[in-house]
Amino acid sequence: MTVYAFSGGDTVASAGGALAGVGTVALAAGIVLRLPIATPWAVLFAGSGYVVSRTHHSVVDGWAAVVGGALLLAAELAAWSLASDRRIHEERPVVVRQSLTVAALVVFGALVSFVLVGAAAVSATAGLLLTAVGVVAAVGAVAVILRLVR
Repeated sequence: MTVYAFSGGDTVASAGGALAGVGTVALAAGIVLRLPIATPWAVLFAGSGYVVSRTHHSVVDGWAAVVGGALLLAAELAAWSLASDRRIHEERPVVVRQSLTVAALVVFGALVSFVLVGAAAVSATAGLLLTAVGVVAAVGAVAVILRLVR
């Protein structure tokens, strides 16, 4: 995602890429040093870098759903690796179930994001009512994802 944020080419995109780079380094350092508090900060910096890199673009970015899915996947895998303890042998069915759950969560989150990005692209020309429906859908999507995480 850091490379994608840098790909805009202008100064704002470079600032966004640098911010996303800070998030990438924070995530790597958090995993190496086993600091769970680094994961949310890393996701915050990486996501903020993406948003900053898109600041002066008037067109909805179709890759936003992929970026969101990648952020979710990075956070889930980081949390999983931080929770892992080499002294404890996990049973294969538990690992498979956890892998399938993370995969389903990321795929579902990306699909909801694609719908929301599409609604945002339509709402740019459709008006206030469709924008309000998009906001309600976004809040519903976040509620569903939070429910899945529990």
